[in-house]
Amino acid sequence: MKYALTLSLVMCLCSQIKAQNNTDLLQPTIAMQQMQFRNKAVYFGASVGGNLSTMNFNKGYPRPPSPVENNWKAGFTAGLLLGIMLNEKIALQQEYLWSRMQSKETSSETDYVFDYLSLPVMLQYTVFPRVSLLAGPQFDLLIQAKERVNSQAVNTTHDTEERSIGATAGIGVRLLDNLSLNARYTHGLNHINLKASLGLQEFKFQSVQVSVAAVF
Repeated sequence: MKYALTLSLVMCLCSQIKAQNNTDLLQPTIAMQQMQFRNKAVYFGASVGGNLSTMNFNKGYPRPPSPVENNWKAGFTAGLLLGIMLNEKIALQQEYLWSRMQSKETSSETDYVFDYLSLPVMLQYTVFPRVSLLAGPQFDLLIQAKERVNSQAVNTTHDTEERSIGATAGIGVRLLDNLSLNARYTHGLNHINLKASLGLQEFKFQSVQVSVAAVF
């Protein structure tokens, strides 16, 4: 009985040592895989999210005779991204997004809906292992525009300026090795002509976007 107990203890100890060795071998492998992922020269992925946007007529030219009140409205964004690592901390990232921007002019109860092909070109700088800052220009090409008054929708694509240019800045947080949460603000730089029912108007876009991106 005494020898059997001793043999059992020895076998248990050997099993624990073997398990520990396997764990020690596995940890460097996981760390190496994570390092290889972060050090990829080129990466690509997909993103999806939502936005809040408004059309600021008060920044148009010429300025309206009286302030125009606009409400922020929710939209969505989805698309692909492609990035190039310039060094360990800096990456250049190009995105190809379908963006729906919406706003409402309070005085006339007019809703505006715009679908854009958005092309932000972002310089991304890693400040902490899982936190990065990004900034750059965004170019938008109009796909479709609609104006809705009293539930009556009118296609205004041909009456709306086709191009929009903005400046974008934001922050990204890496939740997992290939999954990140991003928040950014975009401020329109050019005046967008809109031939609305009340006459020719100009505005600048403002938007806030939150998205989730998966990188492969």
